[in-house]
Parts: sequence; structure tokens; C-alpha cells
Amino acid sequence: MEFRFNMHPLFRARIVRINNSLLPTGFVAQSRRVALDATAQISEIINTIGSMSAQAQGLSVPVTTAQKLRNSDHHIYLMFESNDRNGLVVGILKVGRKSLYVFDPSGETVNVTAPCVLDFYVHESRQRGGLGRELFEHMLREENIQPDELAIDRPSEKLLGFLQKHYGLSKKIPQMNNFVVYEGFFASKAQNSTDIDGRRMHITASPNTNLFGPTFTTTEERRRSTSQTRTNVAPMPIIAQPPVGRYAAKRPTCSMAQIIHNSPTTVSTEPNSNFT
Repeated sequence: MEFRFNMHPLFRARIVRINNSLLPTGFVAQSRRVALDATAQISEIINTIGSMSAQAQGLSVPVTTAQKLRNSDHHIYLMFESNDRNGLVVGILKVGRKSLYVFDPSGETVNVTAPCVLDFYVHESRQRGGLGRELFEHMLREENIQPDELAIDRPSEKLLGFLQKHYGLSKKIPQMNNFVVYEGFFASKAQNSTDIDGRRMHITASPNTNLFGPTFTTTEERRRSTSQTRTNVAPMPIIAQPPVGRYAAKRPTCSMAQIIHNSPTTVSTEPNSNFT
């Protein structure tokens, strides 16, 4: 897509990487004014192509905007096509690391910090020409990751087909959120212990879960809990202790209780001889 300003000074390469500074990596401005103009132009490019991506995916709100990028540690890859006018921006790929709760192959919910594909779009006039794969391959090299290490946010059918065609990704692990992960996702996380949290989410139908949310347990805690559950421990016998000291003395009969319950009294009705 073409813009009203010349984009050649912004794109020194076919694909540029943009972080939350809203400036292409390696961009050098001769003055503060030039830097501000470049930031405004990059913002316009991101907002426009982000809106087109949302429209193509049927989303009511764009996933990618300049403001969202500025307030995050994510980054964007923009693909540029040079011509004898202002140039064209033909593709966008937004990636970033996010903390996710995902099901592993055994059905356990695990907290992982994973690289994610958050937005991917190639202009309709340039699709089916190999540009999407060129952009995706560039991102993989820059991020130094493999396709099955990625979590894909709300992938369209086109993107799922793209990943299956070019990278053989077809075996998905069902998730409870909008992210899609493939087999091999956890194999790479196991090699990098900083990406996976040892805690696992334990979900039950207990009222405590409704009140306080799911609990998190480590693998060691789960092992000890299972071991204690399986071990039948005999209850301690209750030994009755005889009363000791003044508590062992026989209590006198309560006359008031006898009167109330019409019980015969042992108190003598004869006058006391001491008062004669």
C-alpha cells in the first residue's frame, strides 16, 4: 500500500524491525525534528496496515496499533517494496513474548513464557507470491527460533494453511484460550528452563476454586500429595484418662435439680438439733 510521504528514507532494507521506539532498527536521524517526523510516519503506517489486517481477519478492533506497540515490548517486521514513487508497504508481522497458561500433551495446564505470533498480514495484491514466507523466514532468523516454538494468537484459516504447507505444522495441542500451539512446542521449552514455570494449575470443582481461583502446585508438591493420599495411615487410638486430683472427688447431689425433676431428696426434714 502506498502513502502520501516518501518511505524510502525509513526503509534502508526490504524488511525492517520496529520496536516500541516506533523507529526502524538502525535508523539514524540528523535532528530531533527528523526523528519526530519519522515516528509520526511509522505510526501512520502501522495504524493503517493494522486496520487492514483486522479487516481481513474479520476483527472489530485492530490487534496492531502504534499506541499498543509503544506500550509493550513487542516488535513489528514491515516489508517494503521500492518503486519510483513513495514506495509500498506490502506486509506486517508482529511478534513478542507473552506469559501463557497452556495445556501440555498430558492435559496439565502449565505457565510458559513463549514467543508469539500476534499479527500477520500480506496485502491482497501481493499474496500467493512468496512474500509471506519471505517475511516469516526473516522473522525466524532474527528471533533465532523454530516454527513449532511459536504460539499463534487467533490464527486465521489462511495462516493455519500457511504453517502446514511451508513448515508441516498440523498436529495441534487443544487449548482453552485463543492461542494455537503445535507438537514440539514443549520439547523446546524443556530445553530452556527459563521459559517454563515449574508450577502447574490444579483445577477442581471445589467451592474454594470458585472463591479463590485455581491453585498452583509444583511437581514435588504434587508427588508428595499423591504419595500421602495413597498411604493408609492407621488413626491414633483414643485413650481415656481417669480424672485426677480434685476432679476425681464425687460431686454432691444437686437439690435444686431434684426439686425440679420431682426426685426424692436425701436432705433430712427434721429440725437441726444444734439450734434447739
